[in-house]
Amino acid sequence: MKTLEPVNNFYTVTVSYPVETSSGKMKKVKEVHLVDAIDPTDVHKKVIEIMSDSCEDWEITQMSISPVKVVYGGCVG
Repeated sequence: MKTLEPVNNFYTVTVSYPVETSSGKMKKVKEVHLVDAIDPTDVHKKVIEIMSDSCEDWEITQMSISPVKVVYGGCVG
């Protein structure tokens, strides 16, 4: 098993975006993302890269440095 250590810091980012429910109503969904980044500006840039492909109307509602220091697993992307 490979240990993946962050290049900089991990940031916990809450992203909010609308989805249509099965009844046809719009509902805001919140997801927590873990981002390996230099600083908050770098976090925002990385989230834009990912979210712009999946949704147009999204926003970062919260961002903080995560207490996570090491990720174990095969791939972080």
